[in-house]
Amino acid sequence: MKDKIISNVAYSIFEKIFLIVSQLLSAILIIRLLERTDYGIIGVVVGYYAFVNIINISLESIVFRDHKEYETNLNKYFYNFFIFNLFKILIFILAAVILFFYFIRVFNNTFFLYGLISINLVLFSDMLVAPFVIYASSKFEQKIVTGITMVRATLNVALLTGLFYFPSLKYIAIKDLLVSICYCLIWFYVARKKLDINIFKVKFIKDLDFSFIKKSLSTYSIWTHFSGVITNFIYKSDTFFLSFFVGLATVGNYTVALSSANIANTLPSILGYQNSVALSNAKDEKHANMISNVFIRFSMYIGVVTLLGFIFFGKFYLRIIIGADENIDTIYFYMLCIVSGLVIAKTFASPLAAFICIRGDVKRMFFSVLIPAAIFTFCCYGLSSYLFKSYGIAIANIIVSTLWIILMLKEIKKYNYTFKGILNGKKDLISIIDYLKGKGRL
Repeated sequence: MKDKIISNVAYSIFEKIFLIVSQLLSAILIIRLLERTDYGIIGVVVGYYAFVNIINISLESIVFRDHKEYETNLNKYFYNFFIFNLFKILIFILAAVILFFYFIRVFNNTFFLYGLISINLVLFSDMLVAPFVIYASSKFEQKIVTGITMVRATLNVALLTGLFYFPSLKYIAIKDLLVSICYCLIWFYVARKKLDINIFKVKFIKDLDFSFIKKSLSTYSIWTHFSGVITNFIYKSDTFFLSFFVGLATVGNYTVALSSANIANTLPSILGYQNSVALSNAKDEKHANMISNVFIRFSMYIGVVTLLGFIFFGKFYLRIIIGADENIDTIYFYMLCIVSGLVIAKTFASPLAAFICIRGDVKRMFFSVLIPAAIFTFCCYGLSSYLFKSYGIAIANIIVSTLWIILMLKEIKKYNYTFKGILNGKKDLISIIDYLKGKGRL
């Protein structure tokens, strides 16, 4: 299993490096070619969707834990995931319509329509293929996931060059439609050919199993979903609060910082995701504890390097993205605060949350960690944006992340979790050298 974990992580890192480059190119094209108010619209929509995602229940998250049980009838189980996600899409369409009329009333700007179309197209395509993605990763087929993700990212950047000729949110919405269609078609083809899953090769009425959906929701998926909603709220709702107290141009500047800082979340997210994959295949609790500690150590290394990189090269990085020095000091300050908050939270929160979701009680974590963190975030973001505007909410990122870590460390003690060997950097270095030499040990 060690070699499979290493392979999964290696492909994930390669994938994320590719995504960083493609997202950087995308950000440069969008930021430079769109009006700043249009970019502010994107930021507001993303902020509001931190709340809309409350209804984005990921039934397929249970695949991480129970993927071995589905092998007896893959078509049936994945058909039920598909039907559930189609129902979700209908609800999201209704929510988008309601939000559109709300935005028209508040901002008197019809371009919000295209922002809503774009974000929903991306969400819809992700919903439809998510069961395949999780299953492939859980079966140590990250190579497939990486390949398809790279195709999607390449197509996205290629089509974004059309902004040189049609610099508008409408064009971005059309681009997202084309990319989403291609992404879904590729995944359904690969699922049939490589994963032996064909959801259309079922008895459409007989194989619709509401008891399976209900059990999956009540025992696992609903709690991991709400945990994800609150995590998403903590990460993305700052533009929502900010939009009440500043203009779209300021929200646009803050969104530039938020987008620029997002690459700091890339590698820690990989480790958290692959930690879940590894934990789902762990032999026992001791083995699971050891696995999480390895991922925590590497998160620490990455966090330190990431923060130093942003401190010393942040302004240079922003100049590449923005293409000018306009407001760069302000955006740099926002970005450093956001990155600091991400590093603080992701170093421990992501690996420990994965341990609890796979080996512990996710429902208890929801009430003892995430609910208090969400309440504190709501108060902190609201008060800081009201009193100190964009500077205040930027600093609030650090405060919220610190509290989140404290709550998570308190919760993990309930599982007799130990951090033995957590600073064993010498062993990590030897393991990496051995692997690179072809010994494949970790």
